[in-house]
Amino acid sequence: MPTELNIGLSFLGCHRRGGVERTVFEYARYLASREHRVTVFANEWEADHTQPSIQYRYVPLRRHPAPLRAVSYLKSCTRVMQGTTFDVLNTHGVICPFDGVHRVQSVHRDWLEQSRRHRKPFSLASIKQRFNPMHPAILKLEARHFRERRYRKVIVLTNHVREVLNRYYGVPFDDIEIVPNGFAPEEFAPDIRAARRGKVREELGLKRDDIVLLFVAHELQRKGYATILGAIARLGRKDVRLLVVGRNDSSQVARMAAQANVAEFVINCGSTADVAGYHAAADLFVLPTQYEAFCLAILEALGSGVPVITSSVPGARDAILPGINGDIIQNPDDPQELALTLQPYLDAAYRDHISQQTPATVEAYKWHNTMRRYEEILRQNAG
Repeated sequence: MPTELNIGLSFLGCHRRGGVERTVFEYARYLASREHRVTVFANEWEADHTQPSIQYRYVPLRRHPAPLRAVSYLKSCTRVMQGTTFDVLNTHGVICPFDGVHRVQSVHRDWLEQSRRHRKPFSLASIKQRFNPMHPAILKLEARHFRERRYRKVIVLTNHVREVLNRYYGVPFDDIEIVPNGFAPEEFAPDIRAARRGKVREELGLKRDDIVLLFVAHELQRKGYATILGAIARLGRKDVRLLVVGRNDSSQVARMAAQANVAEFVINCGSTADVAGYHAAADLFVLPTQYEAFCLAILEALGSGVPVITSSVPGARDAILPGINGDIIQNPDDPQELALTLQPYLDAAYRDHISQQTPATVEAYKWHNTMRRYEEILRQNAG
């Protein structure tokens, strides 16, 4: 086996309750299984008992006011790392220390440009975004990391992210490697979903014939919660249910459902480290997101055999094969388009047919496949 490396990983969290956090959790576990020495620098973590050799270092964080959160983590993590040396440091976002192998989930400047298209001029949402001091803070960090070339190598999830880094910050294409997201087949698989389905649906108070949509996200507006509510209202079915999973304001989840007159069909489940349990209960995964780099939750749903309906965004365009493992809508703000796309999936036979085809479409995205290239990049940039 090749020589082991001393590797540092840095991000706010290392656990299974979020997208980037889940990636850091899986990367740490994989690298430790390959007998590398792994130290995770995070503000919160879920210790992986299958890999007790992983070391965790606490990074204090100033959470308020919000604009200082990103800068606080960067400064604190840099300070905590003082006196430590690694063969290679893998960072996950511009809030992390400089000069590591930098994995980019998304580009904030690109997200701001895209989001303006979904906000009406002079609307409250548009005004809030324009004057939110968090955005200039993140943009400043992006410029320092990328325009000043404060990295050893850049890893991105899709070619789209590669192109926008070059367009906005002049990052040379030769500095960028593409490694897509992945999923854990030992947790997200059709047989696991089938085995848990009856019990989980019973616990959630679902009837046998209920058609269950699953929405997994930590942001309601950007991820299209309002669009889903509007689509449910247009479907006019009494047997449709929506599970809302994520770190969201429960009062806002309920208020928006009531405003759309579909409150009786919405179940707010909160945050969880066991998303696979909700896959077991679900018939469809629905995410009409305005912007996404490459949603980890989409791959996990497909791995479980849950068909996915999402919008035409980077990553999803690669993973979703319309009519084979789900469908894609063009306008994430159009509940009528989503309702029409959902219509065929109201038929149980059609859902089952698509569900049976789904797992085979994501074989290449299993973590052990995508992580081989990740580990190779770390080796190439060690020293």
